[in-house]
Amino acid sequence: MDLITVDKSRFKDAIKAYFLWKDLDTIIRTSCTRGVNIPETITENLLCFVTGFKLNKGSGGDAYDEASKKVIEIKATSNFDRDTSSFSPKENFDALYFVRLEKKDDVMYFYNLEMTSIDLKVIKVNKTQFLGDQQEQGRRPRFSIIKFIIEPKGLNPFAKIDLRTQKVEKL
Repeated sequence: MDLITVDKSRFKDAIKAYFLWKDLDTIIRTSCTRGVNIPETITENLLCFVTGFKLNKGSGGDAYDEASKKVIEIKATSNFDRDTSSFSPKENFDALYFVRLEKKDDVMYFYNLEMTSIDLKVIKVNKTQFLGDQQEQGRRPRFSIIKFIIEPKGLNPFAKIDLRTQKVEKL
């Protein structure tokens, strides 16, 4: 792992990058129906700032919680109402977090999904297969974290950032 502390300077850079991304996404959507996915460098840096996790620029997870010694995987969506997340066949992590953007208000919400890579294997991704089945076949299973984890478990965000004011609020 190549761990980095996300300090106030990196936090401000991530927010600056967010607004640049938002402008680019708006321009592209005027010509195409599909926009640009929000870059991981924005969502991962902001989650690490909020939680105090170390950002992992190496291999073996997106972040690391030094207090609990857990490898953290981070998924995100820039569409508040729906998402599609994918997981590599060799995914291995101790905790899964989700970043959910309300773009019109520039508010980012953070969820602890309270799941490990082992827990994910039992999520049914189609009528006949579980996530673990597809991983064993060397595939990248895709499913909606909102529909299959957040809504069924009734999970609420633990924090949010108003990206306009740069205010972090624990919920």
